[in-house]
Amino acid sequence: MRRLHLKLFFLRTRLKREAQGVTAKILGVRPATMSHLEQGRSVPTLQMLTALCKHYDVTPTYLLDDDRPIDPSTRDRWSERDSLVARGNWLEVPEGAMVTTHDGVRLVAVQPGARFYDASAQAQRMTCPNANAAKDLEAGVQVASKKRDHELEELLARELMGQRKPRSKPVAKSVLKTAMAQMAQG
Repeated sequence: MRRLHLKLFFLRTRLKREAQGVTAKILGVRPATMSHLEQGRSVPTLQMLTALCKHYDVTPTYLLDDDRPIDPSTRDRWSERDSLVARGNWLEVPEGAMVTTHDGVRLVAVQPGARFYDASAQAQRMTCPNANAAKDLEAGVQVASKKRDHELEELLARELMGQRKPRSKPVAKSVLKTAMAQMAQG
């Protein structure tokens, strides 16, 4: 993260072209906080990192990875974070979109909004008889993914609650003492 401050300064001054105070106001922090981040005197909290990523339209990987260039590339865009195709995924491309080079390599341009599938969904996609069935499959895949994510979130929340240590002093006693003292005075 030795270059984080440089990236933040670049994004604010070159891409957004905002004054430090404007950025601070948008993000809901003091201008001094932005100054400290850009000067490398402090690092953002996780919440602040997310806000910075959304504001500047960059991914956390871009900000935190020192090997990435200061000027963000297309793959480093926050708005495109769910559109990245990973190894093992299958990409849906229109007929005729593939070109073959003179040495036999096939190239396909990835278009914005192109659908992609994991191996399981790809096998299901092969059986879709028409475009409507493909859209239904895509919607089902998204719903299933959100459901899995929600279930995992709930599981982790329960695990964290289970790890909490019980309080040594019950809260109710201190509240009761305060109320009794107020009643005695009034």
